[in-house]
Amino acid sequence: MTRPYRELRFGGSPEEINAQWLEARKQGIGGSDAAGVLGMSKYATPLTVWLEKTGRSDPPDLSGNEKVYWGTVLEDVVAKEFAKRHPDMRVRRLNAMLWSVEHPFMFASVDRVLADSNGKRGILEIKTADKRLAEDWEEGVPDYYVPQPTHYLAVTGFDFYAVAVLVGGNAYKDFVFERDEDDVAVLIEREESFWRGYVETDTPP
Repeated sequence: MTRPYRELRFGGSPEEINAQWLEARKQGIGGSDAAGVLGMSKYATPLTVWLEKTGRSDPPDLSGNEKVYWGTVLEDVVAKEFAKRHPDMRVRRLNAMLWSVEHPFMFASVDRVLADSNGKRGILEIKTADKRLAEDWEEGVPDYYVPQPTHYLAVTGFDFYAVAVLVGGNAYKDFVFERDEDDVAVLIEREESFWRGYVETDTPP
């Protein structure tokens, strides 16, 4: 079976890899852009995404952000906890940017790739949340995070996604969802309209 995506890998020093990754991000819509494109993000809007993709602004520099730093440090911890609680799943890191073949304006940089005991494949999205956001996670994955893993399913063609979160540094939760073809189709349509209608025509949304 032909994979619906191609893998793009980077080489060099950590600084060079990061620079290559940031440059590649400008060539399409990634999972972290999806909620912004849909107008569902707390941190981005269709306009701010458009400004970045058209080269009018740079992504925020988060190198000195303490929350981002600790989120990165704790990623392995949360991934290991997910694996411990789901022994039926194989959890592995994939050090590549995945680009959709059918929709070449869509790419994915996933935290982990999953495979369950039935041979189904999925992605694991790892989050850390401030305790002030604990209420957002009481009923499941917050709406503003759902477009990201849905986008990853659109790129990879995988069967399910999981989200694991550490809230306030001491409350772990995880959620597993089967692929919803309607949700995937709507997201692809919205992202294609954004890319074709605004980015490619250089027209602000």
